[in-house]
Amino acid sequence: MHDSQLARTATSERLPNNGSPMSVEGMEIINFVPPAALAPFVTQIYFFRCDEEFVRDYIPAALGHLIFLLKGTGTLQFHDGHVDTVEKVAVLGPGLHAAEFVFEGPLHDLGFALSPLGFVALTGKSANQYADRAVTASELFGRDIDQLAEHFIAGYEAGTLRLAQMVDEVAKFLLGRLHSVPPSHIVLVRTVIDWLSSDMLPGVDELYATLDVSRSTAARLITKYFGSAPKVLMRKYRALRAATMMTDPHSTPELRLKVESVFYDQPHMIREIRQFAGRTPGALGSNDAKIMRMWLSRDNYRDIESFLG
Repeated sequence: MHDSQLARTATSERLPNNGSPMSVEGMEIINFVPPAALAPFVTQIYFFRCDEEFVRDYIPAALGHLIFLLKGTGTLQFHDGHVDTVEKVAVLGPGLHAAEFVFEGPLHDLGFALSPLGFVALTGKSANQYADRAVTASELFGRDIDQLAEHFIAGYEAGTLRLAQMVDEVAKFLLGRLHSVPPSHIVLVRTVIDWLSSDMLPGVDELYATLDVSRSTAARLITKYFGSAPKVLMRKYRALRAATMMTDPHSTPELRLKVESVFYDQPHMIREIRQFAGRTPGALGSNDAKIMRMWLSRDNYRDIESFLG
């Protein structure tokens, strides 16, 4: 889904993929359009349901997320080996590597993908401080968010609270906690997003040439909002877009060759996709990667700034 499509609706009504929830073998993703006032800060709102008793896969390196666990608890293991617990309500920082998750199911979660601008504006913190980490949401939003999560869990279990109501309550909560961001930073963030979206292999020097600040200042601000310097961002989104195209059953041999051509060689492509998507291109087709394939599906694809994986 492109930016213009995300902005076409200003309500939080249910937005199914192609007219219905996307589901695979007992799993389901339902998308919601962010309310207009929240759209600059939250690029996508989704409900993910998996009714298996044990859930294990990888999440791709992507945006930061605010996640309400309506059912299930689990852990995320990151590339350096550290493990973070995820329960009730948590914030995942932007990813620079894929992370393995293990959950005791059923797993039902309501997630909010935070745009680069949104992570900083909503939390008041630099995104790079939380890259490849998961923390309790109260660390960034205070104890009130724990009470909101408990309200959601109880209402969801009792069947007295609809998902759309939760979306509206979270939107109100987040909009009441916005921090001021300099207009020049907003312009810089938009420029970087346009740069990432322009090509599978955008030039880093070309990006710096378009910015009205020094290279060192630009690198610092980009790291603050996106979690990493431009070169890593380019590599991340190149790998995720390549993985999406390679797992698409409708991709032609010609398209696959074109995708491979943006890497030095095939071993380089395999290493990059494994770092950012958690598995080699061949392993993405295995039964163990069915959740990852849902996120990588073209039906679930969004503008590069809101690519969930």
